[in-house]
Amino acid sequence: MSIKTSFAAEDRALLRGQQISADQLSSMLGWYPVAIDALKGTLHWRHLGEARFLESFFLDTLNQQSREQRQVCQTILESLPAQIECMPRLAPAAFIFHVSRCGSTLLTQMLASLPQCIVMSEPPVIDAFFRYLHEHPEFQNATSVFQNLIAALGQRRSTEDSHFFIKFDSWHLPWIPFVREAYPDVPMIFLYREPQAVLASHYRQRGPQMIPGLLNTTRLQVEDTEIAAADFDVYAASVLHSMFCAGLEHAVAEDLLLLNYQQLPGVMWEDLLGRFRLDCDEQSLAKLKERSGLHSKHRYTSFTGDPQSGDAVLTKPTSDFVQLCEEKYSQLERFRLKVKIC
Repeated sequence: MSIKTSFAAEDRALLRGQQISADQLSSMLGWYPVAIDALKGTLHWRHLGEARFLESFFLDTLNQQSREQRQVCQTILESLPAQIECMPRLAPAAFIFHVSRCGSTLLTQMLASLPQCIVMSEPPVIDAFFRYLHEHPEFQNATSVFQNLIAALGQRRSTEDSHFFIKFDSWHLPWIPFVREAYPDVPMIFLYREPQAVLASHYRQRGPQMIPGLLNTTRLQVEDTEIAAADFDVYAASVLHSMFCAGLEHAVAEDLLLLNYQQLPGVMWEDLLGRFRLDCDEQSLAKLKERSGLHSKHRYTSFTGDPQSGDAVLTKPTSDFVQLCEEKYSQLERFRLKVKIC
């Protein structure tokens, strides 16, 4: 399956629903951008109304809608500034980057449990934007378009809403400098985990970024791609190494807040609530701590720890890449602890 075909099918799935003309709408409040057809200069929206983004991922919230509830609208991309001009919205409180399978979903789910937080977990329109920009670096006003898309995602639909967080896809790490240029003052979190635990999780159930050719991971410099693609475990270790490299490089250059999986969940109430000025009454704090004990991707199921991974993933011919990952992980840990001590 080609990359282009794969994403076309994904986009089509997002856009199934009753077609609503933008001329019928007094505003786009309650509508969220989900896909870009940059060749035609159009932006596609889905209606969420007052529904909160409580599921583990943006797409999961969309999928909660029944077929009858799904409404789709198409607008001209150039009209986006006018559409958000009268839309109540919040500036981002923080951006979350990660290496996958490292607790980032738990982090966003804890934030989403707080009534004052709007949390967008891997919204597909951001991936669509990065894919197009990668293929067309000459794209005019790219930073402005990106800022407007973020603004449309940060709609303030309730008087309680005060904080807006976005979690990016793991393969978006190379785009950190672009995001930093667009938002020089927004804090950025980089969450990571001991490499063998990440690889063991993908060995049990592979994410699409760890399958050669399934996703356009844009700009991740995967080493020895032709060799690695012949073995999924080698490829996964190579992808993970490129993620650690990007995270370490940008941690130094872009002033990232480094978080290790091992710091979860306590780092939320011990550090992040205060850092982001999130006021929690006892009831909200209790709800947040309760959420921290549930499975990150299944919020009604208790988390009992990772399954026994066995040693299969480590006996595959991944030792060179795993060793490289371990080296980058150690460097990140030294940098994190140095910054924390300072």
